[in-house]
Amino acid sequence: MADKLLISVSARQVSAARWQGGRFAGCEMFAYSEDGLSAFKDYLAQVRSLPVHMLVDAVEEDYRLESLPHSFGSERTEMVTRRLKQYYRNTPYCSARLQSRDTGKRRDDRYLFCALTNPELIAKWVRAVIERGLPMAGIYLLPTVSQDLVEKLQLKQTKLLVVSIDSSGLRLTFLRDQKLRVGRLARIDVTGAQAIKNYAEEISNTRLYLHALRIMTLDEQLSVLIVDRDDALTELAQVIVRDNPNIECRRLGRQEITARLGISVRALDSSTDALYLHLLGLRAPGNNLAPANITASYRQHQARRGIYALTGVTAFAVAAWCAFSLYQILDTRSEIGKATAETADLQAKYLEATRRFPAAPTTAENLKRAVEISQKIGATTRSPETTMNVVSQVLERNPAILLKGFGWKYGRTDIEQDPGKSAGSASDAGTPGAAGAARRQSGLVEGEVQPFRGDYRAAIDTINRFAEMLSRQPEVAEVRVIKLPLNISPSLTLAGNTTDSREQAGKAEFKLLLVLKRTL
Repeated sequence: MADKLLISVSARQVSAARWQGGRFAGCEMFAYSEDGLSAFKDYLAQVRSLPVHMLVDAVEEDYRLESLPHSFGSERTEMVTRRLKQYYRNTPYCSARLQSRDTGKRRDDRYLFCALTNPELIAKWVRAVIERGLPMAGIYLLPTVSQDLVEKLQLKQTKLLVVSIDSSGLRLTFLRDQKLRVGRLARIDVTGAQAIKNYAEEISNTRLYLHALRIMTLDEQLSVLIVDRDDALTELAQVIVRDNPNIECRRLGRQEITARLGISVRALDSSTDALYLHLLGLRAPGNNLAPANITASYRQHQARRGIYALTGVTAFAVAAWCAFSLYQILDTRSEIGKATAETADLQAKYLEATRRFPAAPTTAENLKRAVEISQKIGATTRSPETTMNVVSQVLERNPAILLKGFGWKYGRTDIEQDPGKSAGSASDAGTPGAAGAARRQSGLVEGEVQPFRGDYRAAIDTINRFAEMLSRQPEVAEVRVIKLPLNISPSLTLAGNTTDSREQAGKAEFKLLLVLKRTL
């Protein structure tokens, strides 16, 4: 929790305490007079830049609970502001806080309107704070802090009256369903047994006051919490229970206050307002009476702190980034140093190993070029493997075909049909346009149909089927039948003798020219 200055103003005295490190050690008290105001100003002169939270304990206070139509945003703000002006025309110290919503069909919002009806009570003290240049964070009525007391003690009573003795007198605060409804201050100047009796009467009067306001009926049970900071109200609890059978009473003693609320005994004894200032330091209530012109300096203070915090976070982020970048630079330099050392070591080992190598027949550059040329030559050469695979696959499906010879060529022209001729470069160069043609593979297949029983028509059909199956292979571009067992061309002149016929009887030989598709 941030450091702050806590001030309690009543018609009898003013208490001030510095909240540092989540607690305050004690209060400084000033009389509600001109001399006290002068001493208060001297006290403020020693305070630097602490936001001020002011608590007001006065008889001149007003509370109203009203339901308004459910709304949002600017409409809600305008409606609440208009209602505050209707209720409290003569004081700038007023506020409205949304407490709950009705359970009816309209689901209206229930607001608690509260105000300090005598602004002159705190005018001089507020002016002293502003003239000192301290940011005024908020001004609150003392009963609004009692709600935090109930939450701190985790009390669950639905109708609870909190009773305490402070500098102004007997403070009575009524809460319904743990929400503030109304507060009263009774000034009792007597002491001793008469004071106890008067306190009990005021509690009974408060019960009648709540009934008159229609906040609760006399038949409903009321729970009373007596906050006894100095253990002086022990008899009060007994008197209340004896005179009011339908009142449940509980006393919060000195030891329990210090144990459960976290306030030291020294701080509790420093002022009658110390307990409520301690609660204000723990958490500021939502019912802030201070108008916008009073809290302007606090908003500037908050903005300035936000800028400082953002600057600090930015500076830390920049420092962290610089540290990380520096670490990366140093790590990279270390890796570079290691890599340089490893490279030098490998080069030394390489030179040591190369000294043992035999003398090379030529330079390394020439060897590199020779390897590159060899790789290029190897990439342009072809083997007859593809052509053989194509022929083999078709032969497996044609058992009547007997392969007798196979020729292959890779060049710009097809393989010579006469196996007696060379398929060398001379024929390639002699073919018109061969120099500019792309290279391709071609093969010459020589075979025989077996068994052959003199049926040339069946043999020719077998050969043609074999040629057609070859042409359907995906690698094949063209298949041409060069020679058949019997020349069936109609343009052929009849010639020959019976001797030749007898020599060729029982054979059905053929030749096929196979051309594969061009590849890169």
